[in-house]
Amino acid sequence: MTFSHGRGTGDSQLTFRRTNYDKRARLLVIDDDAVHRMIICKMALKAGLATFEAENCGDVVRLTTSNDFECATLDLSLGERAGTEVLRHFSICGFRAPIVIVSGADADTTQHALDLGNWLGLNMLDPVGKPVDLPRFRDIFEKVAAEWQDARRLESAAI
Repeated sequence: MTFSHGRGTGDSQLTFRRTNYDKRARLLVIDDDAVHRMIICKMALKAGLATFEAENCGDVVRLTTSNDFECATLDLSLGERAGTEVLRHFSICGFRAPIVIVSGADADTTQHALDLGNWLGLNMLDPVGKPVDLPRFRDIFEKVAAEWQDARRLESAAI
């Protein structure tokens, strides 16, 4: 983490910027089912992503406070809390990474969550149903990893 003084606006407001020392793009896997988290994490690791697991809303808040992520998967059913609460948190904290809803819920419920995320200004990708569509996840994760690597190369070239 680094703090720097705001410049150019005449104010002395401190701005907060997380520092990412990883050599891989980061994926936040949000699901209350340990087996589903494990499957998604294995797919992501094979694609070259670093994975962080969140079992509940409290884990999400803790992890997003101290980490930046390049992608997130979100189960809509998180035990006593709904995944839509996570979408609201993402909006409040300025989460801009692509979000994939992973759900076994009916199409209307999934569409409602997708619409909410879009309305909140989040970067929503097409949902993935349960049971998990492994080839679809592989494609998403490989694309995220490749885009992150390309961005890192451009940042390095600019220095």
